[in-house]
Amino acid sequence: ETMAEMRYKLHIDGVTPEARGEIENAITVVPNFPRPGLVFKDLSPVLGSPLAYKTVIDGLVARYQSKGITAVVGIECRGYCFAAPVALGLKVPFVPFRKPGKLPCKSVGVDFNLGAGGKSACFGKDRLEMREDGLQAGSKVLIIDDMLGTGATLVGACELVEKVNAEVVECACIVDLSGLKGRERVVKPVFVLIEEEDGNIA
Repeated sequence: ETMAEMRYKLHIDGVTPEARGEIENAITVVPNFPRPGLVFKDLSPVLGSPLAYKTVIDGLVARYQSKGITAVVGIECRGYCFAAPVALGLKVPFVPFRKPGKLPCKSVGVDFNLGAGGKSACFGKDRLEMREDGLQAGSKVLIIDDMLGTGATLVGACELVEKVNAEVVECACIVDLSGLKGRERVVKPVFVLIEEEDGNIA
């Protein structure tokens, strides 16, 4: 599938035609990756376009500015590119969730399974960690990652938030790999900012 054949629904209020075109042109489509039948969406060019990048960040800030968010979690590493500026826009702390062994200080973490069934693109286990004082009990948390795949990492992130008695308000991703049905695995609300027009619209 080529870029010309891929059209998107942007859940961004007031997006200009220029910004819409910039975002759609910046998303690089890679067919049959990470396994046959899937369509991978590379967001690196979005970061390279100030207009596209700012429109994405502004869209997320607008969605969450009245939802009582008190902390934004980003998942290593591409999630940081979107979570940190959103936290700034919301004027709340940014809390990075790290892969294991990256934190020199006392930390808290959770282990989670990567696979989402026999046909999953990924298998095995992984772990997410944060500083022990990264989130306060009672925090109302927005979790941001770049892409929703199997949903396994978001499930792990939600478990880590709840482990310290904080609350997941919503999980937000910029795009998704719809063939992996990650929404079905994540119990918490999931918002995808940019969806294929013929996909499931939240």
